[in-house]
Amino acid sequence: MRSGAKRLSTALCVFGLAATTVACGSSSGSSKSSTNPKSGKATCPLPELAKSTGKVTINLWYGGLQGKAKQVMTETVAAYNASQSKVEVVAADQGASYDQVLAKYTAAIPDRIPNIVYGDSVNAQFLMDSGTIIPGSVCASQGVVPLDHIVPVVKAYFTLDGKFVPGAVNVSTPQLYYNKKQFQQAGLPLVAPGTLAEVRTDAEKLKAAGIGGLQWPLSMTVNPWYFETLLGGIGQNIVDNGNGHDGHATKAVFDTPAAVKVLTQLKSMYDDGLIAKVSDTSGQIDQYLNLAQGKSTMLFETSTAATTIEAFLGGKLSAKDLQAGNLAGLSQSVTMAPGFGPMPGVDKPGQVPVSGGAYYVSDAGSVVQQAAAMDFIRYINQLPRQVKWLTEGSYLPSNDQVPDQPSVKTFFDGKIAGASLKIATEQLAGASPKNPGVMVGPSDEYRTIMQKMLESVFLKGTDPATALKQAQAQVTKAIQAYNSQNGF
Repeated sequence: MRSGAKRLSTALCVFGLAATTVACGSSSGSSKSSTNPKSGKATCPLPELAKSTGKVTINLWYGGLQGKAKQVMTETVAAYNASQSKVEVVAADQGASYDQVLAKYTAAIPDRIPNIVYGDSVNAQFLMDSGTIIPGSVCASQGVVPLDHIVPVVKAYFTLDGKFVPGAVNVSTPQLYYNKKQFQQAGLPLVAPGTLAEVRTDAEKLKAAGIGGLQWPLSMTVNPWYFETLLGGIGQNIVDNGNGHDGHATKAVFDTPAAVKVLTQLKSMYDDGLIAKVSDTSGQIDQYLNLAQGKSTMLFETSTAATTIEAFLGGKLSAKDLQAGNLAGLSQSVTMAPGFGPMPGVDKPGQVPVSGGAYYVSDAGSVVQQAAAMDFIRYINQLPRQVKWLTEGSYLPSNDQVPDQPSVKTFFDGKIAGASLKIATEQLAGASPKNPGVMVGPSDEYRTIMQKMLESVFLKGTDPATALKQAQAQVTKAIQAYNSQNGF
């Protein structure tokens, strides 16, 4: 384990908060090199657990989980603790968002970090650069991480410096939800639109149909995730160096004619009243309510919304009827008959990046505690836990064996949430490993800049070309400051 002083220096430099007494950077660092000297231990601590004679207690911090997902986390920890006698995991909810978890983790460096932190996928680069993470792949040979069965696009996203960073992953992707009842009322076929142009065409027909209660045909939060997805689908990177996967990014590269065109298409839909203006704030549910109450017909949302959408129905429609398009007997009191589709793209649907939550093992505590943390990760990666996270927590499996499990097939065919998650699982399996999503060190600052850029365009009417140019310069400045402070 590194000294507290060195780890503190690393963490502070990562955030650009170092005092003058802390030396940031490295004379041997290079922004063009993919080699990261802070990228974690090379040996697996797991064998040390067998040598321990007493019970080992470890801490797990998590956040950003609500409802069923939080329940699955709690139940999984309890089940692991009951399954063996050598390790006790103490799990603590650190907030309503991944951002809150990361802030608390960073503040806890060097000496108070947990043994495992469950955080955002996009934080993988920062956590590796902090020098506090033991990559999951170092324990692959010990059966902790099933690298041979990790979905290709997931493996590509989380592999940095040749190492698979997290120990385990809960994946989510954006997808389309739509109200079949309102499609039917507007004379549209019960088929999900697959491109942005088709979304607009359907939205115009829905608005012209004069359906009672319908205000905005499409609902979506003002969130960079959807814009990133649309750009990734046409091969447009956000940053250089293979979108941050071939080495640390050195600049932003998203200000292109193609990006201006996509942003202009979205802005025109906002300007024409086809998209509801929903802010992206923690706990925001207006986008769900718009769909459930018939105010919107289509929704761009995370795949983890499947159980939420199902809950809105209150058991008034069966999955069998829904999948068969049998809406004739639907009670007039039901405003929504949900349909599902892959996330629409510019040219074709289903071209999605990887996102979601990930379990990162830290180098906190003793080697035995690190071994205990890896043992818990091994438990998480076993198929029964992966199945539970899918069927109860609505997170997509990172293991390609999960969809073939009999209970999962039953879930896909027999539950409304299952019908949605089946599409999302297939979408993830078909996503390209060549473009798994953006990876950038100053992830929070990057997301804040992109968020403000989209708000200025959609909510304040800023010209897309101007907004993209300004945002690209701001992201580049943030990346270069991060690299300079950390010697990359």
